[in-house]
Amino acid sequence: MKNLWIIILLALFIAGCGKKAEEKKQPSGIDTTAMKTSPLQNPNQQFVLRYKFEKGKRYSYKMASFTEDKQTVHADTTFTDQVKQSIVYSLDISLNNVDKDSVLDLSCDINSILLDAFANGQFFSYRSGVTTDTVEKRKYAQYDAMVNNPFNVRINKYGGILEISNIDNVISKFLRLKGMTKSASLEERESLRQNIIENALKPLVTQLFREMTPNVVAKDSNWTFVQPPTPFLIFKLENTNLYKVDNLEKYNNDKVATIAAGLHTVISGDTKYEERGAVFQFKKPVTSASGKIYFNITKGLIQKSNVQTQVDIFYTMEMPTPKGKQKGTKTEVITSKNVVELL
Repeated sequence: MKNLWIIILLALFIAGCGKKAEEKKQPSGIDTTAMKTSPLQNPNQQFVLRYKFEKGKRYSYKMASFTEDKQTVHADTTFTDQVKQSIVYSLDISLNNVDKDSVLDLSCDINSILLDAFANGQFFSYRSGVTTDTVEKRKYAQYDAMVNNPFNVRINKYGGILEISNIDNVISKFLRLKGMTKSASLEERESLRQNIIENALKPLVTQLFREMTPNVVAKDSNWTFVQPPTPFLIFKLENTNLYKVDNLEKYNNDKVATIAAGLHTVISGDTKYEERGAVFQFKKPVTSASGKIYFNITKGLIQKSNVQTQVDIFYTMEMPTPKGKQKGTKTEVITSKNVVELL
């Protein structure tokens, strides 16, 4: 949920840079439908969900993130707003090395990013390699810096992300696009490094390398992963990812596990917040997630995934004005769909 909120904030930030357009352009080239598999002769056999990329082979993926934020405010008048954002990444993965502890050192190369968004009645877009205007590229520096600048990811054999590194070229390009190459201090560079890793690269690679259970599993097996607590608005969210093997199937000549993904969230914290005479009374947000992950057991990787999340927010507000206290309510629904597809 933290990553989803970061994406929405980013969308709101760059939306102000948009230009009016006559029609909305949508990224294409990724299949959002369910994967077509066929029955396996023995779907009840046991297996292990282990990543096993081959050295010397290049794996090409497409990833897409579709987010939408709908807001309605009721006060003296009713105000509605909507932000939509679509991003499609094309990237290649190759194996550099596997150490004695079965840790995989991988190289990730993002070779294309297509972005479209709508906010405040405006459309805007970015196309890597096509958007060449200096001013426009500066607006989308956080994306342009990642294109054709490979970085490294270390994961364990079950997909747990251990380290993201080798991003010096990403940082250098970002600073150059922003005109900050000479002015950025060492402290600012280090802060930028952490920000890029945690808020830009990690949300991507966690879609590619979803952590799997080390246990031997079969059809109807289930497991959970408890995530570290994260702040959200005035609350603390404790998320638990839920997984269940729905079936073992066949895709071409490979065995593929179909895994259902879900989410359980425990929300804690005060529901009341006051600042400068304004009083906000929140309901606890409602979160949900669902989707399918197709793990190719034969090849040892995610063949495809399609996961949706939703957050519902509601609060009342009361604030002082020259004419007395003004009351209002706000409803917000944030939805996201993340799709990964091996080409």
